[in-house]
Amino acid sequence: MDEAQMWTLIGDQGEREPLLTRGEARALLPLLQHLADQGDACADVADELAGRLARRLPAE
Repeated sequence: MDEAQMWTLIGDQGEREPLLTRGEARALLPLLQHLADQGDACADVADELAGRLARRLPAE
């Protein structure tokens, strides 16, 4: 999957469904941030997705 396809997927504003538990989302954030730090073609997508997930998680 290329970067354009990933942007299309995260830009889809269809009906939201809970796909992850809070624990899964918290575990996913560091992985996405690590990908974002790698600087490859998907880094911007990983950074955007990490930000979206972080904003939706309740503050600890």
